[in-house]
Amino acid sequence: MPESNCCHSSGIDTCKRYLCLYTMPMKTLAAIPALNEEITIKQVISAIPCTIHGTQVEVLVVDDGSSDTTAEIAREAGATVISHGRNMGLASAFRTMLSYARENGFDFMATLDADAQFNPTDLPELSKPVITGDVDFSFASRFLDKKLTPSMPALKKWGNVRVAKLVSKLANTKINDATCGFRVYGPKAIERVACFSRFTYTQEVIIDIARKGLRIKEIPLKIRGKREHGKSRIASNLWHYALMSIEAMYSVAHGHSPWHFYGGPALTLISIGILLDLFVLAWWIGLGRITNSAAFGIGGLFLITFGILLLLFASIADISSANRKMLEEITAMETRRIRKD
Repeated sequence: MPESNCCHSSGIDTCKRYLCLYTMPMKTLAAIPALNEEITIKQVISAIPCTIHGTQVEVLVVDDGSSDTTAEIAREAGATVISHGRNMGLASAFRTMLSYARENGFDFMATLDADAQFNPTDLPELSKPVITGDVDFSFASRFLDKKLTPSMPALKKWGNVRVAKLVSKLANTKINDATCGFRVYGPKAIERVACFSRFTYTQEVIIDIARKGLRIKEIPLKIRGKREHGKSRIASNLWHYALMSIEAMYSVAHGHSPWHFYGGPALTLISIGILLDLFVLAWWIGLGRITNSAAFGIGGLFLITFGILLLLFASIADISSANRKMLEEITAMETRRIRKD
């Protein structure tokens, strides 16, 4: 079925739009976070297909506190616009997009940037495995196919490789590009994905979806390595970006398996501490004094104490994880109910 971008052009016939909505029961939300992107936002919206593999597409722009005319241009281009009023960050924009998709019964949600680094005409290719039901979540990769790897600063490329390896370890699956925001979420992913980060959502979401056992697929696509206009709002300070990303990954990783995250190190510390104290005990039994081994005894007690504290952290985190899973299940049930209605 050929894809068309007619629904997002200025001056669309209202009757045609409603006819389109009523004849296509399944819906895809093309969600775009935007901050001062008045130069490229219309270009991006206009290139988004009206239909993707039999699903009707609606465009949502989350204006994250723009001081220019981004919101006005997006509305004129045919998008629904939600404005935060002030800059709240990419993760907050993602939560707004996700809430909109859930509350309005969307079957699929695609996310793409407003800076034109992603090509909206690639949406059918990116969406196909999700819409056909082969996977629950697909995301574009700049590094899966070496021929498609864009030109970018060496430090940025090195950082992306390191982050991908860390995310792969935490997600228990091979990931080549953990930071690209060009993605498609299926019904199960929309129902179950969670994001609590204060900064960015990209790495956290992959770990969360993978840990929940949902099917994922990385699709190689050609993507611009640099913005055509302006500078990146997220990765302008690489050290800050790295720190905040690690915080987000830590949060989601220990939330899914707190006993594994804390329990292993705790038992290791306790075991080492016990061995040290047994060594001191043996020294005392053999020589009748502990003068030369007192430091080992103190160190052992410290390690045992710290290990016990980690076990307490694991217990608290496990309770929090159970509550989170219960809330996520309630959210999933409500999302399914809305979609059916």
